[in-house]
Amino acid sequence: MSKKHGAADNNFKGMVKQYIEAQSLSQDGLARMEALLAADSSTLAADTPSLAQPATLTDAQLTEYNRAQCSEVPGEISTGASAGKIPNKKSRSISKMVYAMVASLLLLVAGYQLSSSVELRRYLHSGSPAIAARDMGWKIADEVARNHVKMKPLEVQTQNLNQLREYFTQLDFTLVNSSLLDNSASKMLGGRYCSIQGLTAAQIRFKQDNGAPVTLYEVQYDPSLYGELPVLEQGQQPIEQVVRGVEVSIWIEKGLLMATARSVD
Repeated sequence: MSKKHGAADNNFKGMVKQYIEAQSLSQDGLARMEALLAADSSTLAADTPSLAQPATLTDAQLTEYNRAQCSEVPGEISTGASAGKIPNKKSRSISKMVYAMVASLLLLVAGYQLSSSVELRRYLHSGSPAIAARDMGWKIADEVARNHVKMKPLEVQTQNLNQLREYFTQLDFTLVNSSLLDNSASKMLGGRYCSIQGLTAAQIRFKQDNGAPVTLYEVQYDPSLYGELPVLEQGQQPIEQVVRGVEVSIWIEKGLLMATARSVD
């Protein structure tokens, strides 16, 4: 600060001297002005000792100053005893342990939820054989009932099973008679192609003595598609359901899946 003050004083003196010379003062007048400026400068320095020389700090003040400088974090303003402290290695290690524990807990929760979801889907899709058979039985009954209600025109009209077989050349099985359909009480009218759960099937139409139509469906039995269904030769009774106002019976006979549909009175 003293150097800056001295430089400013010298500059000021030079400017005053130039001004005086420009005013064409005598040598005596010039000497008086320089003496006046010198006296004023000494007086200013005496009045402001802090500007003339730096203040001297005690050892305790220097120690406290250095300690404050070391405790401050660059770019931050200290607001108290704990402000600006840099976390030590121990605190950083504890923080990492906490983060690791939280991450592990989240992974465990996510894994449990995923496992539960997979098990639920597996249970819903597989289920027990009884549930699967009941669901498939309902699907077959619903499809058979819809075909019976539509009563589409016959593609071939005949009362003879052999003639009916000659028409159904696109089937991968042979049409047969069913022991559950009393041919003496019903009359064959003919048949047409249809499908049961995506497999090509034969729809054979009969007319009972009372004039009510009965439709017999025959399709190749695929256990992987249709599941377990009652087998007539093993003494098992057909599945019977009423769907869309139609009474439907479903069973396995002679290696074929068969179903009958008749309107409910």
